[in-house]
Amino acid sequence: MDIFLIKKTVNNENGMVMIFSLMVLMILTISGVAAINISNNETSIVRNEQLSSTEFYQTESGINDARLNFVNWLTNTFLTVSETTASAEFDSLSTGPNGPVATIRVRCIEPTMTPVFDANPNTPVIDAGSVADQMPAMPHIGNAPLGSGNSVKFLEIRRYSITSTSTAGNTIIQAGVWKVFNKY
Repeated sequence: MDIFLIKKTVNNENGMVMIFSLMVLMILTISGVAAINISNNETSIVRNEQLSSTEFYQTESGINDARLNFVNWLTNTFLTVSETTASAEFDSLSTGPNGPVATIRVRCIEPTMTPVFDANPNTPVIDAGSVADQMPAMPHIGNAPLGSGNSVKFLEIRRYSITSTSTAGNTIIQAGVWKVFNKY
């Protein structure tokens, strides 16, 4: 009788299907959760990249606004003050759903521009004002570039730095521009 009981216990397969199906269900559940997490991560990466690109293009449109609509900053007051104090700050004309897309700061490029540093002399201060000071130093007033088609005898150029900061403050783009004026 003992041999019969041992044989019956060894050959007993009751409940094996349930254990096997629970294991398969557990593997499928873990795989599904992993797939959902990967999908969420990829969606976040794409969304962040889209926001970054949008912010970059909005900041770049601020530079273009300042270049094309120079009457906003190239006023008589701006032109008559000294190079070291000539500064204009305004919101770009391009607007998004929440208003202007960038803050623009225009300054004269001066021959003695130096970076602004905080308490640590190796770390420049990063804000619109100090970034505007990072342009390469060159004379504010000079002759028109050769090949530009402008008369060196009758015309001169003035150099300006345009710094565009996104509304979120994460992107700063800077451009050096020049404008032609009659010699006085």
